[in-house]
Amino acid sequence: MTGVGEALAVTEAVDTTGTTAERPFDRAFEDDFAPLYRAAYRVAYRLTGSREDSADCAQEACARAYTDWKRLVRRGDVTPWVIRVSSNLAIDRWRKLQRARRIPAADDVAAPSADRLDLFRALDALPRRQREVIVLRYIADMSELAVADALGCSLGTVKTHASRALVSLRRTLGNDETDEEVSA
Repeated sequence: MTGVGEALAVTEAVDTTGTTAERPFDRAFEDDFAPLYRAAYRVAYRLTGSREDSADCAQEACARAYTDWKRLVRRGDVTPWVIRVSSNLAIDRWRKLQRARRIPAADDVAAPSADRLDLFRALDALPRRQREVIVLRYIADMSELAVADALGCSLGTVKTHASRALVSLRRTLGNDETDEEVSA
């Protein structure tokens, strides 16, 4: 990831003596970039199944984090925010692909698998907060407590959103279990 240094070099500020001085938060971002990128890439890849799309989503999420770095660091752990942005970007790519399919497109566009399309449709149908909880909790493998902290809500709220979203996803994806099967 040598591009990080190059990207930060562009953002160096010129001080009053005419020399370039690196802003203190540039170094902090550079130190945190690799784990943030990996987390964003992992979530995007789980959603898209495409290395190229996942890399684009992760890069964009990290770029957005850099622009708001001071504010994000003051709020605490930046990772959940970057994961949420990356997952939103992956879902947006899917939406654009769906719109493009309605219009005759070039043959070189790789289509996601049927399972991934079903997952995108199901996630897209969820309310925003439920989708965020599902992505952070199950796709990014974060604990319920970390999800609650990232979303600024209580642990009970996370559990409620997760439960309702899972019921909706099971129904949408055809994995509806009856009460008898669960209790057996």
